[in-house]
Amino acid sequence: MVNLSNMPKQSQEDYLRAIYSLFEKSGDEGVSSVDIATEMKISKAAVSKMLKKLDEAHLIKMTPYSSFKFLAKGKREAEKVIYKRRIVEVFLLEVLKVDRDKISAEAHALEHSFSDDSIKRLAKLLGDPEVCPCGNKIPKIK
Repeated sequence: MVNLSNMPKQSQEDYLRAIYSLFEKSGDEGVSSVDIATEMKISKAAVSKMLKKLDEAHLIKMTPYSSFKFLAKGKREAEKVIYKRRIVEVFLLEVLKVDRDKISAEAHALEHSFSDDSIKRLAKLLGDPEVCPCGNKIPKIK
C-alpha cells in the first residue's frame, strides 16, 4: 500500500480536483489518463505514475484501457478539494472583487493554504453558496 504522506499534498489535491472536474464534464463516464494529462498540461507518464499511487492508496480504481473510477474515499477527498477551491473562488469574486480572468490562478494559489475549518467558516460568511463563479455546483461536504 502506498503511503500518501510521502506524496506532496498539493500535488495529490491538484490531481483529485482535475479528475473530479473531468468527471463532472463527462457526466460520470470514464476519464482517461490522457484526459488528465491534457487538463493539467503535464506528461502522460507523470499522470500514469500518480494514478498508480492513487489506485494503491484506494482513492481510485483502475479499469482496463487506462480509465478509472473514484472509490468512496477518493470521491470524498476530491469533493473536499473542489469545495475548498470553489469557496475560495466565490470569496475572490464577491469579497475581493478579483477580475474573473484572474480567479482561477488566485484560487489555485490559495486553496491549499486554508484549513478545512477556515474554509467552512468562510463558506458560512459567504452564505453557504451553492455555485462557484463559473456556475459549477459546490459539493456538500461533512
